[in-house]
Amino acid sequence: MDINRQGGANGRVRRMFAVARGWLRRVMPRVALASVALCVLWLFVNKTAVYRGTPLRLLGPLTFCAVAATIAYYGLKSLVRLKNVLLWRVRRRLMITYLFVGLTPIVLLLVLGFFAAMGASQQALVRVVTVQLNTTERQTRESARTLADALSELPPGTGDRNIQAWLDERTALLQTSLPGARVAVWRGAGAATPVDNEPAQFVGGPPQADENTRGVGEDAGAAGEPLPVWLRGQEDWSGLAFMPPPETSRSAFGSPSVRALARGRASGRAIALLVTVPVSRALIKQYRENTGINVRPFFIAARGNELLNGEGDVNVSVDESDAGAGGGDEGRVVLVRDRGGRQTRMDFRRDQFGDPIPKSSLAAFSYPVFLPSTDWRGGTQTSGWAFMVDWSWAQSGRQFWGDTKLGQGWRQALIFLGGFFLALEVLALLSAAWMTRAVTGTVHKLYRATESVKRGDFSHRIRTRSRDQLGELASAFNEMSSNIETLLEERVEREWLEREVEIAAEVQGQLFPRSVPRLASVEMSGECRAARGVAGDYYDYVEVAPGLVAFALGDVSGKGISAALVMSNLQATLRAQVTIIAERMKLAAQSKAASAQAGGVQVAFASSTPGGGEAEMPCGVTGADTQCAVSNMAASINGQLCHSTDDNRFATLFLALYDERTRLLRYTNAGHNAAILVRAGGSIERLSTGGMMVGAFDWAEYEEAQVPFADGDLLVVFSDGLTEAQNTTGEEYGEKRLAQFAAARRGQSSQELRRAIFDEVNNWSGAAERADDQTLVIVKALVEDGR
Repeated sequence: MDINRQGGANGRVRRMFAVARGWLRRVMPRVALASVALCVLWLFVNKTAVYRGTPLRLLGPLTFCAVAATIAYYGLKSLVRLKNVLLWRVRRRLMITYLFVGLTPIVLLLVLGFFAAMGASQQALVRVVTVQLNTTERQTRESARTLADALSELPPGTGDRNIQAWLDERTALLQTSLPGARVAVWRGAGAATPVDNEPAQFVGGPPQADENTRGVGEDAGAAGEPLPVWLRGQEDWSGLAFMPPPETSRSAFGSPSVRALARGRASGRAIALLVTVPVSRALIKQYRENTGINVRPFFIAARGNELLNGEGDVNVSVDESDAGAGGGDEGRVVLVRDRGGRQTRMDFRRDQFGDPIPKSSLAAFSYPVFLPSTDWRGGTQTSGWAFMVDWSWAQSGRQFWGDTKLGQGWRQALIFLGGFFLALEVLALLSAAWMTRAVTGTVHKLYRATESVKRGDFSHRIRTRSRDQLGELASAFNEMSSNIETLLEERVEREWLEREVEIAAEVQGQLFPRSVPRLASVEMSGECRAARGVAGDYYDYVEVAPGLVAFALGDVSGKGISAALVMSNLQATLRAQVTIIAERMKLAAQSKAASAQAGGVQVAFASSTPGGGEAEMPCGVTGADTQCAVSNMAASINGQLCHSTDDNRFATLFLALYDERTRLLRYTNAGHNAAILVRAGGSIERLSTGGMMVGAFDWAEYEEAQVPFADGDLLVVFSDGLTEAQNTTGEEYGEKRLAQFAAARRGQSSQELRRAIFDEVNNWSGAAERADDQTLVIVKALVEDGR
C-alpha cells in the first residue's frame, strides 16, 4: 500500500514538472523579447530628467529581473546541451572527472596568484614613483629653506645686481640635482611690508628653458608672477602643484611642478623665496634612471578628473575623428561635454611628451599613478591622475627580485619548485589519460575513423597495437580506406594545383591600384601583364596628400608564386611607408596650427631664425621634406625586405614622389631600368640616380634626385619584360626603341600611349609566349588647356 502511494506521489511530481517545462517553453521566448525591449528603453531614459523621481525608476529593477530570468533559463538549457555533447563518450566522462579533481584547485590558485601578483607589482611601482616624487619635494623644500637662510645672511646694502648674480649661481648649482629648477625672490620695502601681491624682483635661472627642462602642459606660468592669494600668510609650503589648462583649451592636461615656498627676513626686509621644479623630460629621465621604471607624465587637471569621474552633469563620448586613425584605437580618445557645453578632450594614446602609450594587454599596459596635488592659482587640493608607469611581467620581476645574488637565488629556487610541481601534475594527468585510453582506446578510434569516412576523409588511419579481434578489425578498415584514397588522390591534386594558381592571380589582382589619383597637372596610367598567371612585377600610385602622389614600379627576382609573395610584401611595405608620411604630414600641420595659436611661442621661434622668418622644418620631420623623403622610403623598404625575405630574394624599384604645387618630381632608382623622361620638345632624359636593388643588403644607401615636370613632359617607367622581349630571331626590343616610340607619340594621352606600347611589344614578339612579366607606368604632364 505504501509503495503504491509513493509511486502515485512520484507520478504527480513528474506531471507537475512536465507542466512547468511546457509553460516555460511558451513563456520564456516572450520574456526574452520583453527584456530586450526593456533594456533599450532603460538605456534611453535612465539619464533623463523624466526618469528621476517618477515611477519610471522601477524600470531598472524590472529590467534586471527580466534579463536575469532570461539568462538563467537559456544558460541552464545551454549547460544541459553542453553536458549531453561532452559526456556522450565514456572517455570524455573519465577525462573531465580527472580534470575537475586534479586541475580545478590548481587553476583557481594560479588565477588568484596571477591577479594578486599583478596588483601587488602595480602598487609597488606606484609606491616607487611616489617615493621619487616625495624625494623631489623634500629636496625642493630643503633647497628653498637653505636659499632663504643664505639670502638673509647676505651683507646689508648688497646691490640688486649682486643679488641677481648670487641667485643665478645658486640656481645653476640647484639645477644639477633638480633639473629645470627656477628660483623667484620677492623682497618687501620693510619688515611688515607684504611681498605676495607684486611680481618677483629676482628670478634665478636662464630666461627660457630648453626642450629637456621645459615643463609639460600648455600653461606652466611665469616664474616671477605674483604669489597666489591662498599662500598669503603661510610661512612655508611645499608640494605638487599644477597650472590648469587655459579656458580656451580643450585639453584636460595641466602643467605639474614641484614647488616650495620659504619666507624670511634679509637686512630688515621681508622676503619670500619660491623654488619651482617643473615636470620635464629631464626630471622624468632622472626618475627612470633612478628606478628603472618607464614613468610617463599624464597629469589630468582637477576639472579633468571631475569629468573623468562623472561628477556633475556630463556627457562622455568617443572622438570618432581620431579614435580609429591608428588602427585599433577605438575608445582611446574621449570627449567629455559638461552642462555648459564646454568640451574636454582626453587622448589616452599619448602621454604629455607626445610619446605613444602602448595598448593594454594582460602582459603589459600603462598603469595610472594617482597623487594629491594643489591648484596653484586656486589653492584647491585634489587627488587625481598624475603619472603613468609602463607595467609588464618582466618589469615586475626586476622590481621584485632585484639584482642581488640572494634575489636571483630565490628566483631560481622558485622556478625549480614550480617546474617540479608542474612535472608532478603532468605525470598525474598522463597517468589518468593512459588509464582512460586503455579502457576506451580501440572503440573510440574505430568510431572516429567511421566519422572521418562519412565526411569523405579517406586518409584517416587507425593506429593500434592490440592483437585481438578489434585489432584485426582496425587493420581491415585501414586497408579499405587506403584503396579508396588512392583512387581519389591524383584527381584532387591536379584540381588543387590549378585552383591555387587561379586564386593567387585573383588575390594579386586586388593588390594593384584600382583607381588613379586625380591631379590637375598630370594624368597617370599603369598596367601589369603576368608571364605565368601571377606576376613578380609591381606598380602602384598612392595619393599621400592633396596634390602629392607617390608612385612606384618594382621587379622582383624570379617568377611565379614565390615572386608574387615577395611582391605582396613590397606592396605592403610601400603602402605602410606612404601611410607614415601622410600621418607625419598631418601631425606637422596640426603642430604648425597649434604654434600659430600660441602667439608667444610663435614669436620666440620666429625671432630665433635669421630675419625673423619661418624656419624650414628639419629633414625627416614630416616625411615629405626636400632631398630625403624618397631616399628614406627606399631605405626603409630595403630594410623591411631584408628582414622579411630570404637572402636570394630581392627586387629592383623605381620610386617617385610628385608634388603638384611645385611641379617637381623626386625619385630614387634602386637598381631598376632607368626611367625615360621625354620633354615636351622631344628631348629624352634617363632617370638613374639611386642605388642598388632593395632586399639584398640592409646596409645599402640610396640617393635622391629631383627634376622639374613641365607641361607636356612625359615619364615612362617600365620593367625589363618589355625591353627584353624577343622576336622570332632572338633580337630584343631594347630601351632605345622604347624611348623613340614614346617620344614619337608623346602627344597621345597616357592611356592611349600605354595601349600602344603593349601593342608594339606584342607585335615585336609575335606568337611567342611571354618570357617575363611586363609592367608599364606612364605619367604625362598636362598642358594648360587640359591635354
